[in-house]
Amino acid sequence: MRSPHKGENSIGVSHKESIGALSQRWGKSSEGVALMMVLWVLLLLSFIALEFAHSIRTEVEVSKNFGDEIQAYYLARAGLELGRYELAICGDLSPHYRDLDTGELIFGKSEDGGAKAAPTFRNFELAGGRCKYGFRAAGDKLGLNDLAKNENALKKFLEKYCGIEPLTEEMSMIAFSIMDWVDKDHTYQLPGIGAEDDWYESHDQGYRCKDAPFDNEDELSLIRQLRIEKGDSEEEIAKKKKIVATFKRYFGVYPELENIPSTRRALILNTASPEVIQVAYDIDLYPGLIPESPEGVQKTKEQNGGLYRDEPPPTFYYIISTAIMKASPVQRAIKASFINRRDPDKYWMPMYWNDNFIPEYSQDPNQTDGAGGADLDVAGN
Repeated sequence: MRSPHKGENSIGVSHKESIGALSQRWGKSSEGVALMMVLWVLLLLSFIALEFAHSIRTEVEVSKNFGDEIQAYYLARAGLELGRYELAICGDLSPHYRDLDTGELIFGKSEDGGAKAAPTFRNFELAGGRCKYGFRAAGDKLGLNDLAKNENALKKFLEKYCGIEPLTEEMSMIAFSIMDWVDKDHTYQLPGIGAEDDWYESHDQGYRCKDAPFDNEDELSLIRQLRIEKGDSEEEIAKKKKIVATFKRYFGVYPELENIPSTRRALILNTASPEVIQVAYDIDLYPGLIPESPEGVQKTKEQNGGLYRDEPPPTFYYIISTAIMKASPVQRAIKASFINRRDPDKYWMPMYWNDNFIPEYSQDPNQTDGAGGADLDVAGN
């Protein structure tokens, strides 16, 4: 028979050994938990550091873009003032026309009889950016207000150049809405066809029908059937934008060409592109303006070095100035119009000013609403 003392001693030793083993296992487990906690803390701190760095970088970029925005604006202003200076020293010279090879706008003749030219667009670098500016003279395009008052010419243009089917409700709606926009009355051209105050005020961001001549071509986007509406499909939006762009390609707002004797409109034959002259001929906007075919006009201009006939210089110009900063996405454009009142105290007065103009570039200076020529290279090359 075993001694109870020995049994008790054996049990005590075994119990101590179990406690020791458990302590060792618990110690190892605690070390693993601590390691995981340290790793999670490091991961969290890394995430916070990355987020902080991203936030700082974003703020730096925003600050830089803000600075570039200010520089680009004043660079565009500088180009605009240079263009205005050219008008001041050359604007009264006669005649004005475009060189057929270069597209340069010729400001009259110099004292030695040679052509005195101001390029259709100019480029210069200043303050870490590049700027280009250019001119649109009265006669570069056809008169938009003249078109809005001529139903037959307007419908011909919509059919031939905008692809609108004749004798349709769409044709009548666009044509009469444009006519309602400029006429002084508050009466629809036809019942329910066109747009007056009640239609515009009943739609989103309501406003009143202008009932006055266009002040600039951008107003076309406000007119019924041409304005973007909520619920328009992508196809409808694209079609409206295309129609407005087609109008802008051939028509402008030139007070000098409106409400004056038709003979003054011969400026168009000196400065407009062959495409613009072709439009005037096709829709018969100015009856009797083109005494021969557009091809005949072009041939006469080629024989005379670009001049169709000697006309007094225009008194109305648009200047478009665009600036872009190097190594930056920031770009600013300004569009303004100036009229010569023939008054020393009101010489080349501004009539229209758009600080946030968005130019539409084209290789043909007569087919763009920008300063003409190719877009500036962002890299400054």
